[in-house]
Amino acid sequence: MSDLLLNGLSGLTAFRSVLDTTSHNIANASTEGYSRQRVELDANNPQLAGAGYIGSGVSATNVSRLYDAFLSTQYRSSSTAVSELETYLNFANQIDGVLADENIGLSTALQDFFNAVQAVADDPTSIPARQVLLTEGEVLENRFATLDRLFDGVSTQVNGSLQGNIDEVNSLSENIALINDRIASALGGSDGNLPNDLLDQRDKLIDDLSQLVNVKTNEQENGAVNVFIGNGQTLVLGNTNNTLALQPSTLDPTRVDVIFQQGGADTAITQFMTGGEIGGALRFKDEVLDEAVHALGEIAIGLSFSVNNQHANGIDLEGEQGLNFFSTANITHVKADANAGSLAVSVSDPSQIINSDYRVTTDGTALPNTAYNITRLSDNTSISGVISSGASVDYDGLTFDLSSANVNNEYRVISPTRYAAENFSLALTDPKDIAVALPVVSEQTVSNSGTGGLSNVAVTGLSASSLPAGVVLTYDNTLKQYTVSNATGGPLAYDAATNNGDSYTVNVAGFGDISFTLTGQPDEGDTFSLVDNSGGTGDNRNGHFLAGLQTNLSLSGGTASFQDVYGQVIADVGRRTQSAEVNAAAQNGLLAQTIASKDAVSGVNLDEEAANLIRFQQAYQAASQVVLTSRTIFETLLGAFR
Repeated sequence: MSDLLLNGLSGLTAFRSVLDTTSHNIANASTEGYSRQRVELDANNPQLAGAGYIGSGVSATNVSRLYDAFLSTQYRSSSTAVSELETYLNFANQIDGVLADENIGLSTALQDFFNAVQAVADDPTSIPARQVLLTEGEVLENRFATLDRLFDGVSTQVNGSLQGNIDEVNSLSENIALINDRIASALGGSDGNLPNDLLDQRDKLIDDLSQLVNVKTNEQENGAVNVFIGNGQTLVLGNTNNTLALQPSTLDPTRVDVIFQQGGADTAITQFMTGGEIGGALRFKDEVLDEAVHALGEIAIGLSFSVNNQHANGIDLEGEQGLNFFSTANITHVKADANAGSLAVSVSDPSQIINSDYRVTTDGTALPNTAYNITRLSDNTSISGVISSGASVDYDGLTFDLSSANVNNEYRVISPTRYAAENFSLALTDPKDIAVALPVVSEQTVSNSGTGGLSNVAVTGLSASSLPAGVVLTYDNTLKQYTVSNATGGPLAYDAATNNGDSYTVNVAGFGDISFTLTGQPDEGDTFSLVDNSGGTGDNRNGHFLAGLQTNLSLSGGTASFQDVYGQVIADVGRRTQSAEVNAAAQNGLLAQTIASKDAVSGVNLDEEAANLIRFQQAYQAASQVVLTSRTIFETLLGAFR
């Protein structure tokens, strides 16, 4: 009798637990991160009776969580990759969509500017043509400014996204630590029975964290989980958590570092933050945004430097030396010490400029024997020397003027291309000031009897608008050379058999260098003169030199023109954007498969749970019938003895 009753009661208790768990599964079918639960039923130990061992019912021994650690790890890995690529792609599309746009991009503006230069060269006295050139210069200025504002805007978006992600990481890590504490307490007071819902909540938080940054976990003996990010930095350790922060650069607020804060110590871990939305944003800044800003700045520096240098070698409609056509590049630097002294930095060779900040330091040795060190911070390579051996130092296309530096000075120099596009502007306002003529013309003496010639005159380093005195070249047929008067650099060795078409350069003190090409076979005493080009308003030679700058390979180590560099950045951004799009599609497919596999194990199937509900309801009713049967038998026995 008692066995029958106890068996029925054990069945009622066990199947009640099963029904409760089934209803819990159904209620949480749409709960994100919930893992299906199952009651483990075990038969009670049988009792020995006269006929043998008779069963003593059933017990619900455990409520298990249907969970696969491998699939969860795979899900987090795929989720991290998808979030990284989608974040990268969302930002890259903003850059890719405008660089090649002819109404926003730089290609059309560059072409129109040089077309206008050529138009002035074709008609050097035309004021309307000169005014068009100035207008196209203003268009260039506006295009640089528009693209720079776009890049600044995207940079602001990236930093805002990073700050939001950092705040979310801190919130998630705090909640993981709190749930760790609750799980450890629950395990300690339940004889090892797992608090399944708390485990699901913690896994969901870790899953959410994996969408922000790549994470690794390990479990402690008390059930708490440690969470690691970056290069092994401990974000969560048991019931304690550390935090992240963004630290803007003092030199450039648009540049930020991710800081790991632990025990009052701050460590920059930007380079180790991979995966997730944070990794995607940081990788976009490094691979796309910074490179686009650098390329735009490189073009701005190269264009202003080349045009200004060539323009300064010519004379305008009033015979004056050419002024700066565009603004000169201003290299930003910050003094990092309170000592006396100053530093000046300027561009010396645009083709050698790279995308890097610099640190300039001097030691404590008394001037002029103070030692200096210039470090390129992108790869920590450096050069050093003593100020007395050269107060100006050329490095990476920059001139570091140390003539006013002092002992124990330290400076941080920002990448020369960072603000170049923002600071690019048209310097000329008067069309008459456009210098398309050269200050020197060549003349051939009428009495020359040979076939010698002098052509392709050019001027560099012009420091005065008029030639002090004519430069005369006289040929000596015996010595096979030209003697030069009123200039240095001669005599000029010339043999028609070997030197025909060679270029030569002479220097006129207080004026500049004059280069030219010698051709033909001169006779003894033949002379050529280089004289001042006074009144040469119709001269267009410097205009042609200016127009030729469009195709000069003056950037990227002498391998690319202005439009080459811009075309390269368009192609690079497009390639990276397309690659991110393809990879994101592939990773989304992999993530979908992983989710399907994970749901097959942990997900709630409502059809299955509904069938289980009916099945376990019937089992519960059958157990109740056992109890009723036991009661009927007991009452029958009582009635027999009345």
